[in-house]
Amino acid sequence: MRLILALILLLSPLTAAAQTLYVTRTDDGFLNMRTGPGTRFDVTQRLSPGDRVDVQQTEGAWYYVRLPSGERGWVSGNFLERGEPADGLRYVARSDDGYLNLRAGPGTDHAILRRMYPGDRLDTLERRGRWLRVRHVSGAEGWAYDAYVTR
Repeated sequence: MRLILALILLLSPLTAAAQTLYVTRTDDGFLNMRTGPGTRFDVTQRLSPGDRVDVQQTEGAWYYVRLPSGERGWVSGNFLERGEPADGLRYVARSDDGYLNLRAGPGTDHAILRRMYPGDRLDTLERRGRWLRVRHVSGAEGWAYDAYVTR
């Protein structure tokens, strides 16, 4: 029985203890997330410096990660680092609607500027009660209710 367990552990991909890492700065300004562990696999999206990832598994220098939005894919571990992001860095959390409104002011009576989706990166600029003035990853600035924002 122990021999079988040892063989299973040796033959399966290495599993990393779940850990949170952050995308570092890259020469081209982004990190490709792919369908498999290597550059021959398709790119599913581009991650920006400061984006948070939760490592699920490793295979050599490649990390299988989960984003705050729940999406999963493979990235090169050479462009990930430990530590905390900048103090004001936050992310849009899941909501019942599937999105969070970015508003022109701190309250639901203000105009909606755009929709933001789970996992979108936000830089916190100011707080007024439960409302945060944020800069969305797109560059748009406005106000978001803090119950739908996470670190």
